Amino acid sequence: MKEFAIIGLGNFGSMVARQLHESGCNVTAIDIDKQKVQDLQDYSHQAIVADSREKRFLEQLGVENYDCFIISTGADSHASILMTLHLNELGANRIIVKANSSDHSKILYKMGATEVVIPEEDVARKLARSLAHPNLIDFLPLSEEISIAEIVPPPMFYGKSLLELDLRAQHHIEVIAIKDVLTGEFKFIPRADHRILDTEILVVLGKQNDIDEIRG
Repeated sequence: MKEFAIIGLGNFGSMVARQLHESGCNVTAIDIDKQKVQDLQDYSHQAIVADSREKRFLEQLGVENYDCFIISTGADSHASILMTLHLNELGANRIIVKANSSDHSKILYKMGATEVVIPEEDVARKLARSLAHPNLIDFLPLSEEISIAEIVPPPMFYGKSLLELDLRAQHHIEVIAIKDVLTGEFKFIPRADHRILDTEILVVLGKQNDIDEIRG
């Protein structure tokens, strides 16, 4: 079972803790605020009232026993920077930190953060994409250029087989799965003779520009 430590139990930290707990993970919930810790007791393996800015506390916690630390200290940027530094020096396996800005993010990476998230920017980016491309149902960036996306096929695809469409040659994308939203059937690596239905969603892999070109 995976072990996670959540430092900072504000809205973001407590939500992550609850989700991890419900997913069957062991969660250690940590905050300097006693009430916040008490609120998470039912959603954690252990709940600790402590000041995680103190390196001695982190040493006693045994960072090597955790698969990942998630730091969410709200507006206190200095605290998250200090905690990241300490955890990195103590050899933490993985450190994910909530940042308040792009500048804050850059500093956290320099201090040893494995991953930095800026929830407001992530939500805004996803919302803007869904508004600009309403038929792009889901989106997973693999790199700056390559993505996996779920798209509603354009009407011109209906009734045609993947062989006839030849999307790899014509549009430089690969169909890796097809889902029928009516029946719930999911086909991974569909056959070349599969004909596209108007109830289906295509899961495609390719450059984002190429994916955008075939949106219906």
